[in-house]
Amino acid sequence: MLPLMLRSAAVLLSLLLVPTVLAQPRIAIVIDDLGHHVDHHAFTQLQLPVTLAIMPFTMQAEALAAAAADHAHEVVIHMPMQREQHDVQEQGVLDRFDSKAQFIATLAAAFSRLPNAQGLNNHQGSQMTAAAEQMNWLMAELQQRGLYFLDSRTTAATVAEQTAQQWSIPTNRRHVFLDNEPTLEAIEAQWQRAVLIAQNQGYAIVIGHPYEVTLEFLQQLQAASVQAVELVYLSALVSVNSSPAPSASTE
Repeated sequence: MLPLMLRSAAVLLSLLLVPTVLAQPRIAIVIDDLGHHVDHHAFTQLQLPVTLAIMPFTMQAEALAAAAADHAHEVVIHMPMQREQHDVQEQGVLDRFDSKAQFIATLAAAFSRLPNAQGLNNHQGSQMTAAAEQMNWLMAELQQRGLYFLDSRTTAATVAEQTAQQWSIPTNRRHVFLDNEPTLEAIEAQWQRAVLIAQNQGYAIVIGHPYEVTLEFLQQLQAASVQAVELVYLSALVSVNSSPAPSASTE
């Protein structure tokens, strides 16, 4: 009996001595506003998991989506939406002047331009993402197509993420804008902020823009071989029951 007890104790001790392996914090990098310029193709060539948010009605939209697929990058529709204090109706923009039929037709046109997109996030939209009725229209269409939603959080009044959750759509929110101040020093500071958020809550979602300095920073990040966090595509960080954290709002 004693040898068996000793062996059991030894096994238990060995299990206690095995170090706990903690999940590495994860960050998803989203590049917004893509599609206007040929130069934006440089972002498709990054050897980092960057999620490319392409504006559907731009000259380069389809070519960029094809290039993204060639490099195995994830694409989302960067959908133009009405911003605060902007009451001019524009073609290709979801706004409060649209009937439900017009709203859905604009979305359908966007889906047809980028059929391989896995999700959608808002471009501007501080007025539209605060409109409960229209956000319900949007989420019904996303649910039908099996797409996820990222709330870019251009206003603290947004109901978009909450509405997506009500429709059981995989969703999350932006935590950090990477390059509101487009300098390497400022971008580095924002990146460190994102890393801290990821370390505290397990993940962070950052949004950048197709600036030359942002591309330069990401190329440096690529060359440095990031170790503090794991870089992932946005689809890895959306869930039906996301637990959002507070973040600042910037149009």
